[in-house]
Amino acid sequence: MPIPEEVALSRRKFVLGAAAVAGAGFSTLAGPSLASAAPSPGRHRNLAPPNPIPGGAFDLGPPIGVIHVFVPGNPSVTLPFSGGTPQGFDVEPGTITDFNGSSAVAFHVGTARGSDGQTYNLETDIRAFKGEYVVDGVTHRGSFGFV
Repeated sequence: MPIPEEVALSRRKFVLGAAAVAGAGFSTLAGPSLASAAPSPGRHRNLAPPNPIPGGAFDLGPPIGVIHVFVPGNPSVTLPFSGGTPQGFDVEPGTITDFNGSSAVAFHVGTARGSDGQTYNLETDIRAFKGEYVVDGVTHRGSFGFV
């Protein structure tokens, strides 16, 4: 059964908003935050949150603002549910500035069945980063995820 456009649009905004919240360290929410693995017992570890890249592919407007990501990939591909297209093979996959490390990007498209028996359309953008980044002239090491 097709989903009415007004429901699909609000669901899309919800998913993009959820991605912004999950990647709060990379967005312009009230303030940057950073999630890291729990430190070893007896050790306290404070990492400075990284600075997001300037610009981005999505501007959700207030209160979320710009999600600081670009979409690498083949621009001739159109995503089936959102209608979005990747921005090219030379697009920056990273979401933070002054970063030296590794990144991985995965896009998933399909359907999912909810516990209510309904079938839902699914598109994800999952990214992981590990490396060094600089904030205020100080080099930090960290691992980050963006869903």
